[in-house]
This record gives sequence, structure tokens and C-alpha cells, in this order.
Amino acid sequence: MQDIVRIVSENPFWAVGISFVVLLILYFFLAKLIKVALILLIVAVAIGGYFYIKYPEDRPANLGEAFEKTVTETGRALDKGKEVLDKGRELVGQGKEALEKGKSALDKQIEKGKEAVEKGKDATDEIIKILGKEKEAGSR
Repeated sequence: MQDIVRIVSENPFWAVGISFVVLLILYFFLAKLIKVALILLIVAVAIGGYFYIKYPEDRPANLGEAFEKTVTETGRALDKGKEVLDKGRELVGQGKEALEKGKSALDKQIEKGKEAVEKGKDATDEIIKILGKEKEAGSR
């Protein structure tokens, strides 16, 4: 790291080049952020203007009242969002429990199926033995 600092400080060409690249990167990054901020501002002004013209009777009397109403409604929306988040977490927990129950039931059914297959194999072996004895008795 010290070598890099030494090279940059000794060679002003590299210092200017690195500074130019860093500033170029910052410009492109900030330009995109500024564009997004301007677009959001234009959309907000357009929506506000629409409601200002469309519903003049619902306008607040002053800016303080509008700010208080906005803060109150934002708090309500936040509380509702928290409730929805809690319900979602509860549903996820219930889903996990149901998944575990389903897995255990599936495992039990798989074991029963394996037992049935084994019984079927044993019965097949018995049938083959019986048929083998009948063939021997019939060929004599």
C-alpha cells in the first residue's frame, strides 16, 4: 500500500489519472441517483397536483396540518405493516409445522410401503416354492 501511495505521489500523471477515473465513476453513479430522485419528485408533484385540483375541499388549511396528517397516516400504515409482518411470520411458522408433520407422515407411509413390498416378496418366494414343488411332483 505504501508503494502505491509513493508511486502516486511521485508521479503526478498517475495521480491525475486515478483522480479522473474516481471522479468519472462518482459522476455516473450520482447522475443516475439524481435522475431517479428527479423522476420521483416529478411523479410526486404530478400526483399532488392532481389531488390538489381534483379535490379542492380536501386540501389542508395549512402546511402544519398536512404534515401532522401525513405523520399520523404514516404511523397507522407502519402499524398495519407490522401486524401483517407478524401474521406472515405466524403463517410461516404454521407452514413449517405442517411441513414437518407431512414429512413424518410421508416417512411412516414409506416404511409401510417397504413392509408391504417385503411381504409381497416373501409371498412371491412362497408361491415360487409351492409351484416348484408342484412341478417336481408333476414331472415324476
